[in-house]
Amino acid sequence: MTISPTGRKSFSKNESTIPLPNLIQVQRGSYVDFLQMDLLNEERGDHGLQSVLSTIFPFTDFRETCELQFVSYEIGNWSCRCGRLEGLEHLRLTCDHCSARFKAGAPHEFEVVCPDCGKANRNRIETCTTCGTSVVLRLTFSADECRKRGMSYAVPIRLTFRMVTFDTEEDGTRQLRDLKEEELYFGELPLMTDTGTFIINGTERVIVSQLHRSPGVFFTLEGPNH
Repeated sequence: MTISPTGRKSFSKNESTIPLPNLIQVQRGSYVDFLQMDLLNEERGDHGLQSVLSTIFPFTDFRETCELQFVSYEIGNWSCRCGRLEGLEHLRLTCDHCSARFKAGAPHEFEVVCPDCGKANRNRIETCTTCGTSVVLRLTFSADECRKRGMSYAVPIRLTFRMVTFDTEEDGTRQLRDLKEEELYFGELPLMTDTGTFIINGTERVIVSQLHRSPGVFFTLEGPNH
């Protein structure tokens, strides 16, 4: 028996020459890429949830006098401890060399590289002058508390829509009459834990990809062909 540096026991006769990959990282990376929850609206790519909502909207009524447009979405509450600083804008840096805006690094990182010019910048994360903390994703209950309390490990999702109304002229052209924009609460979105699972009503669950459909009735031909 051999013991790897990570503490994993191996009872095989031959030592492994290839380290075991992190199989959970595939699911976690896919989940993060689908939500893009730590990115601003202008930073998100046209894939995942952003692509789904952009494909559905806008849509109009049958007279084409009213149009509902999708503007942006926000997942979770991003703020400091006291709530004085709110929003992902406080986690963005301005490059000292090309003036581009990009994401700040982790709090323990001293420098972060600008993705546009490739030059290093000091990781100056903005902190609140009242509580002394930076903006992070604030959770009401942790994953362990949700397991003990029988609750779901989730964060709120809010969508911003724009309602546009038109006046139709006699020649068929449309003139803008009114424009209203409002943020709506859409519900709770389950969060994936560090182990790639979801906690629903205190029960830990996992999504399993169905690679092969379960076999059903098989029909075979017996006897001579006619």
